[in-house]
Amino acid sequence: MEACGCPGAPAGGHARRATIVQDVRSWLPSSLVLEGPTSLSKAIGGTETLAPRDRARARAILGLLGTIGIDGFFPGQADFAALPPADLAEAAEAAGVPVIVSNLAPALRPPSFRPALRWERDGQRVLILGLLGRPRSDLEQRHAPVTDVVGAVHSVVAEEGPADVVVAFTSADAFQRREWIEAGLPVDILLAPFARPEDPAERWNDRMYEVRADPLGRALRRVDIVLSGRERGVMRRPEDAARLRSVASREGRWLRQFRTLQALDRRLAAGDDPRVRTTGLDGVERVDPATDPAAVRQALAQLRVDRDRDRAALAAGSTVRNLVTADLHALGESVPEDVAVAAAIDAYQAKWLDAITASAASEPVVEDGGYAGMDSCVECHPAINGSWPASAHGRAYRDLYERGEHRNPDCLGCHTTGFGEPGGFVDPTDTSLLNVQCEACHGPMGRHVRQAQRPGLRPSGGRPVTEAVCRTCHDAANSPRFDHAEYLSRIAHPGVSNRDGGGD
Repeated sequence: MEACGCPGAPAGGHARRATIVQDVRSWLPSSLVLEGPTSLSKAIGGTETLAPRDRARARAILGLLGTIGIDGFFPGQADFAALPPADLAEAAEAAGVPVIVSNLAPALRPPSFRPALRWERDGQRVLILGLLGRPRSDLEQRHAPVTDVVGAVHSVVAEEGPADVVVAFTSADAFQRREWIEAGLPVDILLAPFARPEDPAERWNDRMYEVRADPLGRALRRVDIVLSGRERGVMRRPEDAARLRSVASREGRWLRQFRTLQALDRRLAAGDDPRVRTTGLDGVERVDPATDPAAVRQALAQLRVDRDRDRAALAAGSTVRNLVTADLHALGESVPEDVAVAAAIDAYQAKWLDAITASAASEPVVEDGGYAGMDSCVECHPAINGSWPASAHGRAYRDLYERGEHRNPDCLGCHTTGFGEPGGFVDPTDTSLLNVQCEACHGPMGRHVRQAQRPGLRPSGGRPVTEAVCRTCHDAANSPRFDHAEYLSRIAHPGVSNRDGGGD
């Protein structure tokens, strides 16, 4: 829902997306802004839970998409796990978000779902489809059974009429996509989900151009199509590649400099002169053009002239098939947040933070169990306690606080100990469960502590710290380069006394 800084600098988020979409529409009014699969899920691979909070979060995201004003949403299996088709249709209609799904079984397809989105310009047509991958569980099979993908595409294209380019979003993994391609999938551009950081962002499969999404909306993926082909489909044309990428590059630079101009104009309106003067090696004082509103306006005008020249040359040309390229618009800290969208996210998070803490407080703590807190571990494990504060686990909540996310329920579960569980973290003023403490990995140790206080009794052990335990937080989204053996070595514990009868 908002920028996450776990893998590095915070990037993405709907508040920043709202800003850049507004800029894109002012600069490229004929463009389409679309949302792809897994947008309603908390993880890259999707979530299969249907807890009230998961559903509320999905509905909140659809509301944000409606506020931003996207032209179409192409859900995947993970989205239907969060909201079944009928519920998703209801929420999307309330938000004013068009939903496109091409191969959902007809018996479960709500009337408001479209099989395709058509985009026409100057007598030429681009058809955009939404292809669900195979269900991965009984839950997905119940909520979103699918029809044959290749047959569904042929059927939709026949119904919608001829198209110059057929584009498809999909939630399918690489194995399924390869099966589709081998079966003759009649799609020219395939917009696929993010899988691994090392995978290429774009590649060609014969005549099909495959583009991968950026994880969790940390950037906007952009696809430019030049409708210059005499035949249907897309192609690579090396002699035009530089000019095509030049158009996309100049438009990207225009958007960045346009945001700079907006910031400079705001300072001028506040009575502050933003221009920075520097003295060069020749002793002459000059104004840094990047801080001069007049110079930035001139640079924007020149970018427009250069872009229009290259675009006109491409449009005037004739190719066997249409030209295509992809680009990326990063949603980093330089992109300001839309105030209204940010406020809506804050209100949602505050509501659920209160609900989660209230629910956890009302649940009885397991008899003779529950969380004990770091202070209970010190007496028997002094060496571990001495090394822990300097570790990344020991400063996890501080990192969250410094980023202003200390009231974000999506983050607290991995930056504190036992958040949302009976007896777990609730109040940051109570430091006994602050940060990622022993019990975040080993599980609640209240029984262990009480047993250790009884002479002659060997305390029960904690939960084994397996890779699956680590990956509850170090997942593909928030720790994309996680290596279990390497990361475990960073938190390896020094030896402990035999007071508890053995190691930890």
